[in-house]
Amino acid sequence: MTDVFRKNQRMGGFHENRLIRCVREREKEIRTKHVVNDVGGKTPSQDMKVDRWFLTRFSIENAYGGLCEEFFSLDGGPSAWETQTGKGNPFIATPLGGNTNRQLKINAQRIGPLFQAEYLASEGPTMSSVFDFWCMVWQENVERILSVNFPHEERLYPAIYDPSKETIQYWPIEIGKTVAYMPFKITCMDTRMMVAPGIRAITPNDMVYRVTQLRISYSNPIGDPEPDREIVHMCYYRWPDGCLPIPWPLTTASYAVTAMRIIDIVERELPSSTSPLLVHCHAGLGRTGVFIALDVALRQLYQNNTVNIKGVVERLREKRARAVMNPWQYAYINVVVAEKALQCGALSSCVGGHNVRHLIDRMWTDLFDEVHRQFQGNILTYTPELMYTS
Repeated sequence: MTDVFRKNQRMGGFHENRLIRCVREREKEIRTKHVVNDVGGKTPSQDMKVDRWFLTRFSIENAYGGLCEEFFSLDGGPSAWETQTGKGNPFIATPLGGNTNRQLKINAQRIGPLFQAEYLASEGPTMSSVFDFWCMVWQENVERILSVNFPHEERLYPAIYDPSKETIQYWPIEIGKTVAYMPFKITCMDTRMMVAPGIRAITPNDMVYRVTQLRISYSNPIGDPEPDREIVHMCYYRWPDGCLPIPWPLTTASYAVTAMRIIDIVERELPSSTSPLLVHCHAGLGRTGVFIALDVALRQLYQNNTVNIKGVVERLREKRARAVMNPWQYAYINVVVAEKALQCGALSSCVGGHNVRHLIDRMWTDLFDEVHRQFQGNILTYTPELMYTS
């Protein structure tokens, strides 16, 4: 055994030394902020093995600040699709009884396929866009809808409230009730107010999310009849605009526990399908972008045992500009992926001489402090009964 090998073995082996070098390179990159390549562009993001990604993001000094710098290095301009077409969304529908196509009045984009999953990222349906929203649902054969805002939540922000832009109650939540956005009729077949999978909420104020089984019918009298379709709709109530999911119950839960629950809830209530998952919030950028980016990043983790969250967000922004809207949302994606990597065994408890649990907890603490600083300690307690107002 050579002296060099003995030295490396004492320091944790060649693998550990390589990780230490990666951490030092990452710290240098943060100090210089935006690194440019030979042609003047930003350094392209790369897939990394989980341990290397974790150390370069979590073990450096001021790890939260490093993720903020990484977020600000992302392109914040129009998406490649918008630049190429000069349009706001790609969906086209054929008017009833006509031969001329028209553009749907719903701001939404197709995302993917990414790691064998496809998504539709959309704004919340308003009074002026709800018909085209259901046209899109039918046209894209949507079987699952995830709403990470709830109807009329915009009224929680009276200083900027605009009735013409608020998300409406666009689906029925009373069993047997039908709403019509001709030529579509949407019927509520079943609905459940839930606290967690298997635990029902007693009142709307206790509700964390609602799952509704819908049937959509196409009743165009001048076209061939179409069979009815089934849709599962899930509305999550505890995620304020521009913020992170609220720990619930407030007195006992944490951001980390809440993050793990959301992933489990969606996997349980909206199981995988060959059709795209339609995700929307108010604008379809912040919360929508966070959920899709997180889902894609976890798929990459499970399928390839690699991580590249910056690359995932870049891919999203190629289609939907400004997806993931602020640095704390970006850091949230990173720390949730780290939690899942530790949970599934992709990360060991000690990497590069660092206690993984300690570094993850440090990031949660910094993230929690930042959110409370940004929102001045006033994290809204959502009131789902607002959805019953008109």
